[in-house]
Amino acid sequence: MKNSQYVAVRRDNLEKLTMKKAGLKDDIPALLETIQTTMFAKAKNEMTDRVKVVTKFEDFLDGLENKCLLQAPFCGLEDCEDQIKELSKRDSDLEPNAPSMGAKSLCIPFTQPAQVVDTDKCIKPGCTKKPLFYTMFGRSY
Repeated sequence: MKNSQYVAVRRDNLEKLTMKKAGLKDDIPALLETIQTTMFAKAKNEMTDRVKVVTKFEDFLDGLENKCLLQAPFCGLEDCEDQIKELSKRDSDLEPNAPSMGAKSLCIPFTQPAQVVDTDKCIKPGCTKKPLFYTMFGRSY
């Protein structure tokens, strides 16, 4: 303040910026907008990288272990969803403090990653029903 300056520290990247007090009214809103844009872009990229389309249950389980959101063909039956949840649970005795919850359906995306075709099968092993749509599954952490 002695030199009519102040130091702003960005919490998103820990960058220290020395700024003039005279520009405070315009500089701070612009800086906040930059921070928000940067954080949003980073979050969007991370989410995009973690959304995977799978058609095999082994890939489904691998995706869950990698903390991904999974879009998979699904018949829509509640019994199948309950069995998917059971089959995808982790053994908490093997990995202490690891989330042991199974996968749950999160939504049916408006924009489907692919068209369901006659050769597609529900992601639940052994299900004989034709999938109706791709459903997004995930595990709570």
